[in-house]
Amino acid sequence: MLKNEEFCLFMMPVFPKSSKQFKRKIHPLPSAQHSNGAIGFQSNTHPVQSLQNQALWLSGLGSSETQEAFSMEELRETTANLQQVQSWPVNLLEHQGVPRAEPASAPEPNLAPHLRKLNCCSDIFQCTLVNIPQSQALLKQVKLPLGFICQPFKHSTEPPLLISDVPPRCSTCQTYINPFVTFTDWQHWKCNSCFSLNDVPGHFLFDSNTGNYSNPYNRPELQHAALEFLVPVEYQAGHPRRITYLFVFDVSDCALETGYLEIACKTLLENIDRLPGDSQTRIGFITFASTVNFFQLHNRLFQPRTMVMANTDDIFVPNDNEIFVNLQQSRQLIISLLEELPGMFRETQTKACVFGPALQVAQKVLAYCGGRVSAFLTQLPNTGCGSLQAREDPGDCTLGAKHLGPAINFYKVLALEFCGQQTGVDLFLLSQQYTDLASLACISRYTCGSVYYYPAFHHVHSSALVEKLSKEFQCYLTRSFGYEGMLRIRCTQGLIVDTFYGNSFLQSMQMLSLPCVYPHTEFAFHMTIDGAIPESSLVVFQSSLLYTSCQGERRVRIYTYCLPVVRSPNEVYAGANIGAIVGFLSKIAVDCSVRLSLAYARDELIRILTDVLVAYRTSACSPLQSTLPIPHTLLQLPLYILALLKQPAFHTGLATSLDERVFRMSQLLEQPLSFVLRMVYPNLYRIDDYLNGETADNISVEIDMGTLKRPSLIPLSAEALTLEGAFLIDCGNVLYIWVGRHCNAGFLDDVLGVTNYTSLPGTVTLLPSLENPASKLIHTLLESLRKERLYHAPCFIIKDDSTSRTIFIQHLINDRTETAMSYHEFLLHLKEQV
Repeated sequence: MLKNEEFCLFMMPVFPKSSKQFKRKIHPLPSAQHSNGAIGFQSNTHPVQSLQNQALWLSGLGSSETQEAFSMEELRETTANLQQVQSWPVNLLEHQGVPRAEPASAPEPNLAPHLRKLNCCSDIFQCTLVNIPQSQALLKQVKLPLGFICQPFKHSTEPPLLISDVPPRCSTCQTYINPFVTFTDWQHWKCNSCFSLNDVPGHFLFDSNTGNYSNPYNRPELQHAALEFLVPVEYQAGHPRRITYLFVFDVSDCALETGYLEIACKTLLENIDRLPGDSQTRIGFITFASTVNFFQLHNRLFQPRTMVMANTDDIFVPNDNEIFVNLQQSRQLIISLLEELPGMFRETQTKACVFGPALQVAQKVLAYCGGRVSAFLTQLPNTGCGSLQAREDPGDCTLGAKHLGPAINFYKVLALEFCGQQTGVDLFLLSQQYTDLASLACISRYTCGSVYYYPAFHHVHSSALVEKLSKEFQCYLTRSFGYEGMLRIRCTQGLIVDTFYGNSFLQSMQMLSLPCVYPHTEFAFHMTIDGAIPESSLVVFQSSLLYTSCQGERRVRIYTYCLPVVRSPNEVYAGANIGAIVGFLSKIAVDCSVRLSLAYARDELIRILTDVLVAYRTSACSPLQSTLPIPHTLLQLPLYILALLKQPAFHTGLATSLDERVFRMSQLLEQPLSFVLRMVYPNLYRIDDYLNGETADNISVEIDMGTLKRPSLIPLSAEALTLEGAFLIDCGNVLYIWVGRHCNAGFLDDVLGVTNYTSLPGTVTLLPSLENPASKLIHTLLESLRKERLYHAPCFIIKDDSTSRTIFIQHLINDRTETAMSYHEFLLHLKEQV
């Protein structure tokens, strides 16, 4: 079904060529004014109607009235001055203090104000360079990576506009018409991807409300860079599939010891009516230990019925209708099963774990319907196909493919089978010992799934992880998603996608298969330039996501992002997007670690930074200078590189378990950019002063009851800490509150619930919730920091004199540790390299 439908939507032109009758109708319209071969209108004139106006608009200076006052010479001079300021060199060694890494935001492309308003918002697309080099030679000269990061299903602040018609498409490259195309005459529009001429569809210029032809730039397709439309029935090869949920639970002796099953079943019970879907949604359950168990839940039964598959070597599965039931019709039996399941296997004492056969069963029962699998595992699979053996060597600092890559191909091959049938798999790993996450994670990576990791989980001894599992599983169950997805990426001729990063199966370099796609799902594409970008001073990137909504509607969501093309190194440096560059470098480092070794990845990060510094020194400064120059836009790059080297994913000096290292790499590879940047370089706040009203002037966040001012950011250095204060560090996936031994009694009493410092335990795993304004304010602050994150960030309280102090200290990136340089030492090392 998908193959034919994908062919219709992504390969075939949507509209036939215009008829002669249509040409006769639109040709004599009196409002057209031709200028320089482009089409214009008396009202609502598009900014690219002429070459001169196009140059003015691309400058991005002021309003249209102001731009008309500029001559071309003045415009070029002003633009050059702006670019010079943005790429102004900064001497890293003489720069006062450490540049504080504020929350990174993408720079505005150097487009006209009107085009900026039409452009896709930067929380959907982020390019490493918002000024695109005109040639590969220029790109090699600046030594910066060129690529973009895309979240094709993100719930943006500017949601896509739902339109009733299918937008026109280029007959050559299939790019959808967008706000940045041009019309050469009344009958043709020019594609801004391949520069082909296309016929204007007959209905496109006709306004059904007025009964007259109108300005095409009033069409929603040319006013919005984010669109969504329903796929017409004639382009659908059959009806969309129903949403099918399959939960696969580990019930071995090790699993029962952790106590996770009761928490998972309770959370599912509480949210059973909030699962996305419609009246046709189906659900099923499988458990495994030494055998694989199915559950019949048809509404004609009085109680759940269990089926046992003891022979896991010769898998036989019943019909999918025997396992999956309608969620609404069998609701009471489902509730009964979830209430009984935690106690159903209490007598189990088996150490066997047939995780591989259980996944094979899941693949077979979903072969013809697809769906979403939620798999829970608590130990190393040790029986049947997919069995694994421990291969962790904590003392090996040359970790590479031998440890960081999969030990066997079983889970990757199975994942590709899942992906082919449009089934996504999410893995919840709750283990108290090594489980070879490097092998197991393949099942999620190639099916557009996610990995949730809870090391040393226990329902009694790890209260923070219990809260984390409960909140993350609840968010996972209730968030909206699309399924049966297919993502196409198109870009202007001359740009070539050569590398892809993300959790998906890559069908081609520009097409991804997405069995399940979530708002947080993010993909990165590294690009090269083939020769030179021809004809245009603009390039566009367009993502088109074909998917089925939770309401069973087949839709296509389109995002178009436009950027200017430049021809000098200074202009390229002026458009460097530090956040996207760091995100790309983190993915490159993960890839190098898995393919080659951890040591090679670390060397590669330093080499890339050194090349950038040498390239800038050569192209923009005198090579005889003894300073360490860098463009102002990249001032924070050395700081972020140092932070990456100190990340648990890449730091060879930390005693990090292999599973933990692999999970950190997985997060860097698949998580949204904002989350990655916070992992790499945390935010540090002083919160005892925050209660006294000291906040940042420009950092605030919207909350349910209004706007909350956040504390001011302070440098990630021990010099910023005082024994009289309390400090909060946000590391993305975890929060820490460090309490000085002389912290004021008011904070201790109102926020931590203790009368003095000595009464506070060495490490507190849960921040108490007290009935006073100070406690409520701190909890509101924490919730605002956790907002819109895939992973719940638990909060730990650490005393200054406790043994856990080193956990907090290791996140102070600017300082020297026993195994890593300080920021100043790192700069001196770079100077030697340069």
